[in-house]
Amino acid sequence: MSYNPIPNLLSPLYRSGLLQTVEWTLSECPPLRSKIAVITGGQSGIGAEIVKQLLLHDIGHVVVLARSREKFEFAREEWGKFRSHEEVVEKVEFVECDLTDLKVVDRVGKELLGRLERLDMLFLNAAIPNIPNYELSPQGVETIFAANHLGHFHLTDTLLPLLRSTPKTYSVSSTRIIVSSSSLHHFCGSIDVQSLTSPIPPSSKLGATYTSLYRYARSKLANILFTKALSRRLENEKVFVNAYFPGNVPTSSMDTWKEHLGHAFGSVLPEFFRWVGQTLEDGATTGVFLAAAKEVETDGCKGEYWVPIARKESCSTAASDERLAERLWVWSEGFVKGALQSGHEADVNTPIARGITMAPDYEKGRRSTRESVPCMCHHYPIL
Repeated sequence: MSYNPIPNLLSPLYRSGLLQTVEWTLSECPPLRSKIAVITGGQSGIGAEIVKQLLLHDIGHVVVLARSREKFEFAREEWGKFRSHEEVVEKVEFVECDLTDLKVVDRVGKELLGRLERLDMLFLNAAIPNIPNYELSPQGVETIFAANHLGHFHLTDTLLPLLRSTPKTYSVSSTRIIVSSSSLHHFCGSIDVQSLTSPIPPSSKLGATYTSLYRYARSKLANILFTKALSRRLENEKVFVNAYFPGNVPTSSMDTWKEHLGHAFGSVLPEFFRWVGQTLEDGATTGVFLAAAKEVETDGCKGEYWVPIARKESCSTAASDERLAERLWVWSEGFVKGALQSGHEADVNTPIARGITMAPDYEKGRRSTRESVPCMCHHYPIL
């Protein structure tokens, strides 16, 4: 695994996925017999490819958390082309879960905690892309952030006892949490929690496409901040938490650009990445690496950020901010607790919440002077 802690001229290209190195291949994946994995969004795209690779390496059982059973059934037919249909039916199960609804996540997480004997891998893979519509979750949080960050935050918190106990109970040396992020996290310089519960869509002189892209980037920044904060809390545990950018994989999530730019222009980006981006297998490889490779454990890789393929890289200045990560953690923890107790949105008007600010001026479409983080957004393709 190559990693140069000193930034060089090629680092932006590696971080964007326009350049890649192959530091690990799927042929190096050890047998996964008896291991149990939970994956969000495992019914399509990169998630479905991860499930396929887990099956090809003899995983014991996979729980797919997703909203669409129809897409899961289609994926199961595809997996059946590589493993017997009987094996797929036996090993892979579907659990309906809407990550935007904390009540649902709480119920599903507790149900899994009660019936799974062990948990070796937790893939936080699902994500709502840069959808143009502005909506709030049932608990009153902007939908993209609710699903991509808060839903995964609470799911992980609920299943953490099982991830901690598995190495102590079974003959495994570690368990893994794998968080899918994006190169677009560079697009967001910080996080303003006050805006997360605003019923009024933000406006920008740069237009609705900019604001939707920003909301997605904000959630991906939160993914990395969460990874780093959780890793610090598990410093003395045999649970390895890492975040990664799968690459520029032209999946159905890129269809949102057709809504923003029209069918003709919106189709250009996926076609471009079919030529210069990563394949589904490439996108899944880094995730499987972080879930199964011995090197992750032997090299002590915790709280790191990875790019294609299995390459450790630096993330943005904001994503490396420990203070911001801790404040976001405290806010997320408090919000989830308050929302589950009341059934409504929690009070975010607290000193800890007010301490979390956003570097780009979201309302005016220009950068704030609060933090001098270089905006590299225009140099990063869209995941």
